[in-house]
Amino acid sequence: MIGKTTVRVRIREYRPADLPQMLELVRELEAELAERFKDVQIKSGIEDYQDRYLRPGTKYKTFVAVMGKKIVGFLIGYPSLGAPEVDNMYDILPVSPGWTPPEFYLQITFVSKPYRNRGISKALHKKVIEYARHRGHKDVYACIAKWNLPELNVIDSFEFVKKDLGYRYRLSLKL
Repeated sequence: MIGKTTVRVRIREYRPADLPQMLELVRELEAELAERFKDVQIKSGIEDYQDRYLRPGTKYKTFVAVMGKKIVGFLIGYPSLGAPEVDNMYDILPVSPGWTPPEFYLQITFVSKPYRNRGISKALHKKVIEYARHRGHKDVYACIAKWNLPELNVIDSFEFVKKDLGYRYRLSLKL
């Protein structure tokens, strides 16, 4: 509950049938970034989302926030070896069966502008933290730009440990 408004949002795992709505959210995200960083050429990530992040069988795990039948937000993460330079090389982690990578990385969270400030991002994070704990990960982490105050506020509410990396923070939560 935020103020006097109760939010009825359901958090669930992404399904391939969600792709059209997800791509609409990605377009909204890209438009916001283009508006915020007017002097920067933003390369569209639509193909990356479609062919990489949202394709079944990859390491990426996506959760969506649904109100009624509308997807209003998402959080994408993945099991991490704790070394971003290695993690970025593989869409399917080269791991032994039964082994769980130590960390779960929160890659990106986005909530559509009309649905912000209603606890949706926090609900997404809570679900993903529960998912990571249930899967046996020992740590959940994110790297967030210092200008992204709304995301930093959500992460701070879960008591992540913050490490200053200059223009961004690395935030870790032991499970």
